[in-house]
Amino acid sequence: MASFLSDFAGSGCLISEMQAKSDAQLLRQYAVEKSEPAFGEVVHRHADLVYSAAWRQVGSQDLAGEIAQRVFIDLARKARSLAGSLREEASLAGWLHRATLYAALNLMREERRRHAREREVMRELHSASESVPDWNSVSPLLDEAISALDEQERDALLLRFFKNQDFRAVGEALGVSDDTAQKRVARSLEKLRATLQRRGVTTTTAALSTALASHAVQAAPAGLAAVWISASLAKTAMQGGAIFTLLKLMSMTKLQLSLGAIVVGSMAVTMVNEHRTESNLRGENQALRLQLASALADNKSLSDRVGQASTATPLPDDQLRELLRLRGEVGMLRQQTNLLGSLREEVRHLQENKETANDQSLEEAKFRGRRVSLVNAAKIMLTAVGTYRSNNNSVYPTDFAQLDLAGAGFSRNIPLDTFELVNVGKVSNASPWAIILREKTPQQSPNGSWSRMYGLSDGSVQEAIPPDGNFETWEQNWEQNHTGPTAAGGP
Repeated sequence: MASFLSDFAGSGCLISEMQAKSDAQLLRQYAVEKSEPAFGEVVHRHADLVYSAAWRQVGSQDLAGEIAQRVFIDLARKARSLAGSLREEASLAGWLHRATLYAALNLMREERRRHAREREVMRELHSASESVPDWNSVSPLLDEAISALDEQERDALLLRFFKNQDFRAVGEALGVSDDTAQKRVARSLEKLRATLQRRGVTTTTAALSTALASHAVQAAPAGLAAVWISASLAKTAMQGGAIFTLLKLMSMTKLQLSLGAIVVGSMAVTMVNEHRTESNLRGENQALRLQLASALADNKSLSDRVGQASTATPLPDDQLRELLRLRGEVGMLRQQTNLLGSLREEVRHLQENKETANDQSLEEAKFRGRRVSLVNAAKIMLTAVGTYRSNNNSVYPTDFAQLDLAGAGFSRNIPLDTFELVNVGKVSNASPWAIILREKTPQQSPNGSWSRMYGLSDGSVQEAIPPDGNFETWEQNWEQNHTGPTAAGGP
């Protein structure tokens, strides 16, 4: 008991000593001695100021938390040079306020640049008319082709397409700017395309990008990650790895426990809002589990110590005040524990919603990719039909065998029986809107609508999506609206 009271009194003296020092003295102590309690006291003093200023600038709790984190990281990095320029009793309030405004401005600029780049990439993907390469042809060659890239290009490609990170996250991981990360990914894609082409897979950079985004990542079966983690930690423990015991947790000072609770909460909130991909959500869930267990251990330790102190002989007034403050911190720690539990539940919901959205988006992307391939194949067949008409007095062919599809560049990845000829053996009319080719069987998209491809006399392809799914009515209306002098003269 005497040892406990001694430690308790020492902890109280340390806190009082920190509170009596100025910001400049605390920062100098941290810069020279690497004193974490000194830096923690600075953070405690100015956390509300920095967070409030950041929130006013960006209007978002999540972004305000990120800005505050950047400001205090910058303070720790510049502690030595800044401490040398401050008066002995100087406050850091002014410097932190300016740093917060600067960090908020930089973050907003980064967000605008990131959104602009993502919109540009989406426009490029939607405007690309080339066919997506056959994944069955790319897949066996992909990993060998990626390993042939140099280390920086390989890391950029894997982070962008295999970890589903945006250019901002790729740049941070590689230690470069967003623009440099985007250029590095584009260069890696081009080299990968060239390598695949030498192995017989012909495609374009945009089409390869679409294929990687759709097929590169296969989700691991649910539950396997937890099995891997448990097995790895158990193996490490058997081999004498570092083991954190309850005694070590009990040796933490009251100030460190309070700082730990705040850091745990802020880190959990930041993780939930910033990392939205499936793999990162799983990692966050595991991290929250570990933090929750640590917080529960801290809670029990503090509760035990409070109970011991409360059953002892009456304490002097100063120690009694410290005891009451310690009880208050136990309550705060319990709140942090409850917060971690709710965050864990939120992560689970986010993961479920993300998996559902990913499945729907993947199916839609696959469907649109197949439709793009079908459009390109139809255009090639229309070219072959046009050549046949020119050589046969404007008469339509009666069979696909009459067409020189190989000479027109038709790919056998699309079966011929996908299409059927219309007006076979007839003399073509003057209308560029006449239907001469159509998809044999309409296709249903993941959203439930039905569509059918039609090849027209002018060599273009029209996709019909009637609201009621009646393609006979659609064809009749098309012929009625695109016949006569107006249709014959073109649009």
